[in-house]
Amino acid sequence: MSIIVIGAGEVGYNVAKKLSLEGKEIVVVDRDEDRIRRVSETLDVHTLLGNGSNLSVMKEAGIDKADMIIAVTNSDEVNMTCCLVAATQAIVPVKIARLRDREYLDSKLLEKLDIDLVINPDSETVEHLLRILPIPGARDVVEFASGRILAVGMFVEEGSPLLGRTLEELGSAYPEGIIVAAIYRDGSVIVPRGRDKLLQGDLVYFLGERELLLRILSPLLGGTKMGLPSRVMILGGGNLGYLLAHSLESRGISPKIVETDPERCEFLAARLRKSVVLKWDVEPYEELMREQNIRDMDVFLALTEDEEKNILFALLAKTMGAKRVVSAVHRISLIPMAYRTGVDVVVSPSLLAVNKILQYVRKGKVLNVAVLPEEQAEMIETVAMETSDLVKGPLRDLDLPRGVLVGAILRGDQVIIPRGDTQILPGDKVTLVTSSYSLRQLEKLLMVKLEYW
Repeated sequence: MSIIVIGAGEVGYNVAKKLSLEGKEIVVVDRDEDRIRRVSETLDVHTLLGNGSNLSVMKEAGIDKADMIIAVTNSDEVNMTCCLVAATQAIVPVKIARLRDREYLDSKLLEKLDIDLVINPDSETVEHLLRILPIPGARDVVEFASGRILAVGMFVEEGSPLLGRTLEELGSAYPEGIIVAAIYRDGSVIVPRGRDKLLQGDLVYFLGERELLLRILSPLLGGTKMGLPSRVMILGGGNLGYLLAHSLESRGISPKIVETDPERCEFLAARLRKSVVLKWDVEPYEELMREQNIRDMDVFLALTEDEEKNILFALLAKTMGAKRVVSAVHRISLIPMAYRTGVDVVVSPSLLAVNKILQYVRKGKVLNVAVLPEEQAEMIETVAMETSDLVKGPLRDLDLPRGVLVGAILRGDQVIIPRGDTQILPGDKVTLVTSSYSLRQLEKLLMVKLEYW
């Protein structure tokens, strides 16, 4: 498969990295010399310095033979123009564009441009936060099978009843049906086995049927009540902060939203009905947070465009008594560092955009993709077809690649947490966990074996 990636920023770089590791032929185009140099020095892809919306540049990149174009520059207009060129000057089967301006998303212009997938990172991030915030202690939440199956990531902390227990012991303690799908420990993701033991500081991903999983996790979290927090403060009134405040209002919550720009404050006050909009002078930080009773906040979210500022303010809010702090981090490589500093939840619009693109790239075989910390593993939801090796017998007898775990199965309306004697049937929606080194083997299996016409 030949793919042209326009834009070598955080999203473009990481998409090119993932797809090149899967054996795709990638050309990355960007007009910034430093970004192109970074790509050429670290990735096994072709690079081209130039404006991706220019026809001659696109022809040089190989648009005439491209199977897909992914336009993820910082300019909505450039991204749309790239897709327009791909549609009118060549027959490119799939066109993907990142657009941040909601006016474009709500217009009929996109229909005329014939864009197959439009990604709005801010909307994706808000949806992600609305999955995480109702679950106290959750660091990450991924939905599979249209929300019937959840993967919840949470840290094993001092005093936790999970500490020191093996996966076999957890399986005996909770036979109703949950599974530890992955463990992030000391910078590495482990696709676990029964004898692996949970240690303090582990980020553990539990996988199971939604209601059952939440019921089991509640006592592990000290019996804390599930549900959206009522006292919320948002730092940053940009697109992300505004969309989150608007979504919370629709759910009966009136957040405080803090912004430094006077014009943006007026914009927010005119469009938000229940939120309290606060104009924040640059200094003093602590005084304003103290005045606004940060210690009483259920959650403080730092969602500005400045990721270093987000991390620092989240930590400040935590030291001043906020019960839970969230930081938006755009550079995927900074996510582990942000967690190590003590931030409770780190959200990355860039990583969510990458997940969405990967899901679409594998469309027809894969329904959902979630990249785990440091891109060392993925959770993948796929459909088992009649010709697949997945349906040839009980799981214990399948010759699956090492580092691949079958985590959950949706069969009709029934969620199954599989055991060794479980057999996958054609039509099952299967959630798998795979380490990065097994991904190409699994992709080959899915691409070749699951195609049935």
